[in-house]
Amino acid sequence: MCNKSITMFAAAAVAASLVSAGCATTSGEAQNQAAGALLGAALGCGIGALITHDARGCAMGAAIGGLAGWGVVKVRQGQVKQVSSAQDSARLFGLTKPVASPLVKIKSGTSSPQTLRPGQTVTITTDYALLLPPSASVASVDESWTLKKDGKVLHSFPGEASKRAAGGYARDWEMDLPANSAPGTYVVEHKVRAGSSYDTQQSSFVVKS
Repeated sequence: MCNKSITMFAAAAVAASLVSAGCATTSGEAQNQAAGALLGAALGCGIGALITHDARGCAMGAAIGGLAGWGVVKVRQGQVKQVSSAQDSARLFGLTKPVASPLVKIKSGTSSPQTLRPGQTVTITTDYALLLPPSASVASVDESWTLKKDGKVLHSFPGEASKRAAGGYARDWEMDLPANSAPGTYVVEHKVRAGSSYDTQQSSFVVKS
């Protein structure tokens, strides 16, 4: 029982020192990002220690809790641009007859640059086409994406409904990577929806330490 209590107090001490160190060595948005991740790691450490009652549990919990730092990531949504006509979009689908309901297809999903370092900015772009039936001049379209690493969701940008006429569009987002981003490959899942029609595609980028 005594050993378990010592482990719990040690986990709490680690949590306090992590948060304190993060606030003392960073500033501005970087401080918020680092503090968020450190707090998540600290809480994870405490939870892991309580579950396994040893340092191994603390390390496991910290690895899980550290993902919380992505909850405060800054994303800037750029202006959507029409990049092609309705006729070009129809050719992309290979269609020669009008559609009966809104139809979307992602032409490409990209993340640029493909290699970054923590704290740098990645631009996420979804290039897609929208077709509409003759009776509709516009349709409500949701453009969204999800960021994953090692199968875990780090950040999701929820779709925001916008009215679009038929044609091809490119939507950009700029995301500032947290200063404590772990090195490795990150996967972006792009998604566009219009009514019951939707399409998805993946892109990726690599963070180096």
